[in-house]
Amino acid sequence: MHSRFFLVVILAVALCSSASPIPALAQEPPPEFELPDVVSPARRPQPAAASPASVSVLTAADLQRLGVRTVGEALAYLPETLARAYGGAGSLITPSIRGSSAEQVLVLLDGVPLNNVLGGTVDLSTIPVAEVERIEVLRGPFSAIYGSGALGGVVSVITRRRGPATVTLGGGSAGAAAFSVSTGGGPRVALRYEGATGDRANSDLRAGWLSLRLGDEQGGRRWDATMFASLAARGVPGSVLFPTPLARQDDRRVVVAFSSTHSRGPLSDRLRGSLAYDGTDYRDPTFGISDRHDGSTWSVEWQRTVRRGPGLVQTWGADGHWQRLSSASVGERSAGVVAAYVQDDRTLRPRLLLSTGLRADWHSIWGLQINPRAGLVYFLRPEVRLRLAVGRTFRGPALADLYYPFDGFARGNPGLRPEQAWSADAGAEVVVGGLSLRATAFWSDVRDLIIWVPDAFFVFSPQNVGAASIWGGSLEADGAMAPGWRVRGSVTIMRARDAATGFDLPNRPRVQGTIALTHTWGGGASLTAAAVALGERFADAANVVKLPAYVATSLVAHVPISAEAGLRVVIQNLFDVRYEPLQGYPAPGRSVFVEFNLRR
Repeated sequence: MHSRFFLVVILAVALCSSASPIPALAQEPPPEFELPDVVSPARRPQPAAASPASVSVLTAADLQRLGVRTVGEALAYLPETLARAYGGAGSLITPSIRGSSAEQVLVLLDGVPLNNVLGGTVDLSTIPVAEVERIEVLRGPFSAIYGSGALGGVVSVITRRRGPATVTLGGGSAGAAAFSVSTGGGPRVALRYEGATGDRANSDLRAGWLSLRLGDEQGGRRWDATMFASLAARGVPGSVLFPTPLARQDDRRVVVAFSSTHSRGPLSDRLRGSLAYDGTDYRDPTFGISDRHDGSTWSVEWQRTVRRGPGLVQTWGADGHWQRLSSASVGERSAGVVAAYVQDDRTLRPRLLLSTGLRADWHSIWGLQINPRAGLVYFLRPEVRLRLAVGRTFRGPALADLYYPFDGFARGNPGLRPEQAWSADAGAEVVVGGLSLRATAFWSDVRDLIIWVPDAFFVFSPQNVGAASIWGGSLEADGAMAPGWRVRGSVTIMRARDAATGFDLPNRPRVQGTIALTHTWGGGASLTAAAVALGERFADAANVVKLPAYVATSLVAHVPISAEAGLRVVIQNLFDVRYEPLQGYPAPGRSVFVEFNLRR
């Protein structure tokens, strides 16, 4: 399996060596803080090169080249990031950043938190990429600016405000079918449907999404309004060890947000209000289970940014979130949190940038948390930079952890404390022509981990008994190697271990790698060869069950028919490899999906 992955790597290196000469290094001055590039590190536009944060970005063009259909599939191609898939199309996909759990990753849609009220997770298979403009993944200590849920990092999904009108129609293996349509200009309205019979018994899917985005900008005032709604009905086959051939699940999500930005010279104010609702119905007649959860989060945010000259930007703000849960198992619950933060970005010397920040959260259940962070960026040359960041992050216990009812087997623990971590990372980046090369080292010490443990009567309840030590590093390449050629690839080495036992944390591979190599011809046709490799990892906390390494490869071809129409052909698991990303959840075999696209 490994040989196929390394064959793709060797091919990429060979293509680089045979390419035309690389242009001379650019001699541009170091970028300033206020130039727009990424949003997630400081909750405002700033250039990635001027931020000490570790951030990876997937643009709409990247998503097209990779042939992915959901945010979950896309994250598999980023360094230090895992997308844990529980099967084929429509199956649960949860994120992990630098060895974190799914609950320790904050997921944002146009700035609105999506983590569900009950358990604090997000199913990334429920977010299609058809209307996504970019995905930003913020890793490590700079996620402290977001408060609870961002202990591992932040996945920020930004949807498209404008674009051409589009119609797509596709189908493929395992009964896969998809249709989408969107309007051009503004307001932008998009509708998408996906269905599949599935690769296992009771793994069918029927899902629909509707999104609306509109806004306007006049002078120094800008407003945006967004709405995202989704419905899905699916089978839940369970693992091959404990199948659930009759289980069904219905999911609902509605996100509504309005934001207003007013810029007056060096001063900029932003106000945003939002509502995020998620609901789940789970039924399994075999075991007599019928459970329903409805959660909603009302949020309001205010932020002010002041640019005090070319070398100093100061930002402060406040936000509040109010959660309500109506659950057949957990009952009627509510919670609220208010927070304030301040950050300072300044040029200490012509090539040395300093960023500092502090955030305080007060929660109605688990109290006060204060999180500082700091980072440096130093430009050895305009095209070579070094960065260093350190900070404290945390995750508050979810309502299920606090209030799960006593049923003879499990009960919640209202006395839980938030999980907390001190993290640091250091990195270097070199830009050679159109190619960016990045190296990163990271470390995290996590305390008060919430783990469900049994008592003397074998009743499970969550306790703050865990600690973990996580360290590692990654190498990443992204950009144009030569005219017509583009590469995105990474290798991550990581050790995530239980601090008490020294054992590896479950489902955290020590080695993982990705590569995607694209060639584009003059007429617009392109071919992408991609591979995702995961090393061996343990499936249990005792490190007894080991899952074998695997390499999954894919081919994506874009064939233009005319200036406005084209075909996309995606072949996943090209070599029909049999593997289990998670124990008991086999990945689908080779699959083909063909999609017709029309743009006007």
